[in-house]
Amino acid sequence: MFLDPEFLPVYELLPEMDVFADVQGARVALSAASGDGKSDGEVNVEDREVAVEGAEGHVLSLRLYTPVARGAAPLPVAVWIHGGGFVLGGPNAEDATCRRLVAELGIAIVAPDYRLAPEHPYPAAFDDCYAALRWVVDEADALGVDVARLALGGHSAGAALVAAVALAARDRQGPRIRYLHLGYPVLDDRLESESARAVTDPKLFNRQGAAAGWEFYLQGSDPEAGYAVPGRAKDLRDLPASYVLVDGVDPARDEALEFAARLSAAGNSVELHLVPGVPHMFDVLAPGIRASRRAVAAWTSAFAHGIGASR
Repeated sequence: MFLDPEFLPVYELLPEMDVFADVQGARVALSAASGDGKSDGEVNVEDREVAVEGAEGHVLSLRLYTPVARGAAPLPVAVWIHGGGFVLGGPNAEDATCRRLVAELGIAIVAPDYRLAPEHPYPAAFDDCYAALRWVVDEADALGVDVARLALGGHSAGAALVAAVALAARDRQGPRIRYLHLGYPVLDDRLESESARAVTDPKLFNRQGAAAGWEFYLQGSDPEAGYAVPGRAKDLRDLPASYVLVDGVDPARDEALEFAARLSAAGNSVELHLVPGVPHMFDVLAPGIRASRRAVAAWTSAFAHGIGASR
């Protein structure tokens, strides 16, 4: 597959990797490379806890980001769901993204530290993320946020959970969500598309990695049931306006393109951006290349408009 010439020097330095072969080791490595989750001069950071309905004894940790310089008016708010193939990560893994959005857009962000597979297969992560959404709405006055300007965002497996939570909120007559950001989403466990068959490079997120993540997450659950696999959802009507960011060299490329087309065909507002020649998580692997800078600037601008931010 074509690789962006500016990405090639980064590609040459990448090792062959299989994070799913040593989940605990990958978690340690990711934690060491993540943010610290502490307040700074621009962003206040607080940790909260909430009980999850139907999960006796489980307390969900939430990370709350708010701008230091804020007025009296309620803030737009986003629930930001981290990626990591359903098995890696936590709020610190997306700390830089959350801080940037809060500082640039003047919004609040809630980042759930959802339970990870394989220790906690579906529906644990989904239940935690839905609980985070409900908590934001229930505590809106105390948090000083405006639930009429409520968004969900995430990348990779985080984007899959965004889609799942949005579907559930629609079906359950739950919180009204204004906007979705789906960044290079993994949406379909079947991996039957051309891109799923083609992207096998061991230096990149590939078919093997996508299959392993779904296997850890589902662990025998019926993929047609509930909200486990958004790509299998039969009805995509009446969903929030969405932005779908897709990588050209990604096993999940074609399923993301198909999902965006189905969203649009169902009558939803959809903005689709396909970035050619870059792999999954390209903006993390090579933040300085023009493709990354352009993509991040574009989706951030769209997110600001979609959530109703004033900055």
